[in-house]
Amino acid sequence: MSRPLPHSREADVAANREARLSARQTLGLWYSGLWRLLFGLPIAVGGAALAWQAPFPSRAFPNFIFMAVGVGLVGYGTYLSWRAFSFVGDAIARRVTYITAVVGSQVKTSSKGAKTYYMVVGPVKTQIYRKTTFEELPVGVNCHVYYAAGSLHLLSLEPATAEEPHPSLRFGGDPQHAWDRIRWSWFVSAMAVFGLAVGAHAMISAHPAHWGTISGRIVEYHEIHGKGAARLFSIDTSSQEYNLGSLDVASPPAPTLDNYIGDPVDLYVNSDDSADVLAIRLRETLYASDLYLSPEHQFWGMIWSGVLIALVSGAVLTVSVWQITNRRKDPEEAMTDIEKRSHDAMRM
Repeated sequence: MSRPLPHSREADVAANREARLSARQTLGLWYSGLWRLLFGLPIAVGGAALAWQAPFPSRAFPNFIFMAVGVGLVGYGTYLSWRAFSFVGDAIARRVTYITAVVGSQVKTSSKGAKTYYMVVGPVKTQIYRKTTFEELPVGVNCHVYYAAGSLHLLSLEPATAEEPHPSLRFGGDPQHAWDRIRWSWFVSAMAVFGLAVGAHAMISAHPAHWGTISGRIVEYHEIHGKGAARLFSIDTSSQEYNLGSLDVASPPAPTLDNYIGDPVDLYVNSDDSADVLAIRLRETLYASDLYLSPEHQFWGMIWSGVLIALVSGAVLTVSVWQITNRRKDPEEAMTDIEKRSHDAMRM
């Protein structure tokens, strides 16, 4: 052959031909699984916490964006975690699958023009990080492809002209029924159901703004400028540091408190956030935020943000269920890209 095959290290090919993994391949599977698990689980948990919160209870669209980002992070973290289990499962099972297929190539271009290069051989799709390596791929060459069936991780390649490998090797694996393979239609449906739960939670937990009153004297005030800008102060009857953020657009506008150190003050503190001041009475003047003047705005903000995320999730769930139903009616037409490549390779 005029061009060398990638992933054709002699020790790896020899081990795979005998239906076993090399030590390097085993470590690679464990590494691929563990780093995905270490990143995936915290991302999923953090996303769930973000989706369950209402950081802007009176503003429906910003709240919806936070919920949508949270659901997206849950999906990404769950995907990484499930992929981790597939790699770890392959490392534990130590099974090698092979198939005979033609080397192909694929280029994906992002919306910003960045290109990602792939080598496609049967059911296996492997990213090629160097453009020069991609350009040297022996496209069209028939090969024996050794891979891990669950994660579809490419182990090694050798020319199809080589003699048949060990008879215990499973030809074609189990491309449609590997237990640790992600089924995207079911995965997207599960995330849509989670989105519906988030929307339902927002609507069920919706309530008008409530506050409690705390009185004391201002003992300290400071401002933080830049990205995390805030106006913070403390009073003598509480150890809590209070935030004037809700009073940035108060009616009338709240003053800076530098000249009010030692003055008595009445605080109307948000019951949902012990640091959030909804109104402040200072020298007989009441400076009030929108939530203090119209507490029902919080109720409707939470309702409509829940409705938005529920509508989007419901639409996604409807499309996913339709795809699952269509797949059952015509399984060959509804095959995934991986399943089609496996099917085509096994017919060669």
